[in-house]
Amino acid sequence: MENKSVNLGLLAGGAIVLILFVVDMINNRLMVHFAMSYFPTLLLIVAMVLATREARKDYDELSFADAFKESMIPFLIGNGIYLIFNYILYNFIDPELADIAKEKALEIMNTGVLNNLFDEEQLELMVDQIRETSYRPTLNQTIFSYFFSLIIPGALVSLILAAIFRTRQR
Repeated sequence: MENKSVNLGLLAGGAIVLILFVVDMINNRLMVHFAMSYFPTLLLIVAMVLATREARKDYDELSFADAFKESMIPFLIGNGIYLIFNYILYNFIDPELADIAKEKALEIMNTGVLNNLFDEEQLELMVDQIRETSYRPTLNQTIFSYFFSLIIPGALVSLILAAIFRTRQR
């Protein structure tokens, strides 16, 4: 049922906010670790799976469209909550995060990981662009991120879950 999907979206979004806030308060450098960028998506996928599984239990027959809708609702809600929090976190709660993210990007460039892929001139240009870029999300970037994430991973994962959990016609 849609109420369970809404509740799971609210729960996932709230859990993401709470965990990210606690991690930021403990050690804000952990916020720019690559694993932290995947954490919200993984939590949202868990909510999507749970919502679709519950919908299959609640419906006598679960069509592909209904399964898609039930799995997409938690993502819509939870990801919206997460992105709003992320905007507030980087711009108001902990503005230092933007500088830490820039520092981390420059650190990656200095490790030489990209030396085989780009020549020296291209690498210098990339470093200059990193230094000039603001890592503090704007409202427009947050809105764009939300709509882009509806496609990848939101709709993509929902399509897969709908194919798995739909009731097959015999």
